[in-house]
Amino acid sequence: LSNSLKKILAKHKNQSFVNYLSNLSPNNGSLWTASKSILKYKPPLVPIINPHGGFATTDAEKADLFKEHLSRTFTPHSDIQIPIHTDIVNRYLDIPLPISPAVKHFSPGDVKFAIQKHSLKKSPGFDLITAEVARSLPKRAIVLLTVIYNACLRLSYFPMLWKFSVTILVPKPNKPPDISSSYRPISLLPFFGKILERLILKRILPFISSSSILPNTQFGFRTAHSSIHQLHRLVDAISFSLEKKSYCSCVFLDISQAFDRVWHEGLLYKIKPLLHPTYYLLIKSYLMDRYFQVRVGTSHSGLAKISAGVPQGGILSPVLFNIYAADQPTSPFTTVAEYADDKAIISVHDNPHIASLNLQLHLDLMADWYKKWRVKVNQSKSLHTTFTLRLSPCPMVSLDNIQIPSSQSAKYLGLTIDRRLTWSQHIKIKRIALNARLRFLKNLISKNKHTPLNTKLLIYKSLFKPMWTYGLQLWGNAKKSNTNKITSFVKSQILHLISQT
Repeated sequence: LSNSLKKILAKHKNQSFVNYLSNLSPNNGSLWTASKSILKYKPPLVPIINPHGGFATTDAEKADLFKEHLSRTFTPHSDIQIPIHTDIVNRYLDIPLPISPAVKHFSPGDVKFAIQKHSLKKSPGFDLITAEVARSLPKRAIVLLTVIYNACLRLSYFPMLWKFSVTILVPKPNKPPDISSSYRPISLLPFFGKILERLILKRILPFISSSSILPNTQFGFRTAHSSIHQLHRLVDAISFSLEKKSYCSCVFLDISQAFDRVWHEGLLYKIKPLLHPTYYLLIKSYLMDRYFQVRVGTSHSGLAKISAGVPQGGILSPVLFNIYAADQPTSPFTTVAEYADDKAIISVHDNPHIASLNLQLHLDLMADWYKKWRVKVNQSKSLHTTFTLRLSPCPMVSLDNIQIPSSQSAKYLGLTIDRRLTWSQHIKIKRIALNARLRFLKNLISKNKHTPLNTKLLIYKSLFKPMWTYGLQLWGNAKKSNTNKITSFVKSQILHLISQT
């Protein structure tokens, strides 16, 4: 009887799995739900270490612990500032604004367009209003919303409830899950507050473009700019130095909590002469008196104030951060590559000492700027790499009298660049990543005659191909012995498994 039951259960389990595979389809979302569930990083459910002693085990305890951690994070760096400069900033902000004509009001068409442009996949804030609900609003509701938005514009006031965020914590991969700093905060903001942000952004972008405040070296969060474009600039500078048999001394800087620690007064100091007074006061209201609440599972923490940073999840946040970082110093002897808070400084010269000297002079300027605007650089996570065909590297460099570690390779915007531009290390890392993904998804594509061939090909094109083709226009000219490690794996492993019936 026991054996008979085992056989019946095994047969039922196999039949259920066959039905599950046969019903996978991209049309109803079941395929993407299945693949997302398989690939999703699942951190172990472990207690969080409390710095005051003990552990946080329940959701309520974890929420309170994360709230305490984030309330310390959402403040300016207290140990980094120049008091004289801080006084200058505060005195400038106290200067009355000039009298200026009223700005153009929002129309119902503007509001409706902003609602239609908003993604349907975004999570709602505390009010649980989604884009799908807002798109179903009648014309009368759109007109009433427009009246509210125009009142906000006229009064230069951003409603406090629309600034309140429910913060969830997303675990960082390959970080210890029992430490509160191993989680990334994501702010879930009310839907209609984000629509107001989108309306403001559309109005201030012409001011930003006409003033040319953003440097040409900044490619993050800008139209017609991408990470691949920035990588092209960086790799082109390295290739040029290798062709000339010169030394390319390069530093990759790691900014500590760049978005979460933006100094509000410093940001307003930079925005005040740039924008119309109405938009300046509206953004000032947007930044001030912000509060958040942490959600873990079904538990919520108490309220805490945000005294610094731009919310990760806000529509205005990327542009505000770009403005804050726009006036970083440059040098005629170096080249800069920036993508949001990822910064690389390149110095090329025939003499390794002069190459490092030019780089050091630029880093000294950066150290002054970081102190001035209360930005903290993590020197231990920053890297100094010498790209050259010669044996001897460039001399070491430092930032704020702390030496930056040297490395034979550096990872920048998803590509691992080695000192001789052979791409061997990047290809090796991608091969390991493809192996890992294939192990996760093998049941969906390997020796599986129940899933249609078109579905298997779709899995390959969506989940495998983007992994190894990213940056292909840059590393695709590597030696054949290196590129074969990827192409042979794709052909002999993935595509061969897919073609099996």
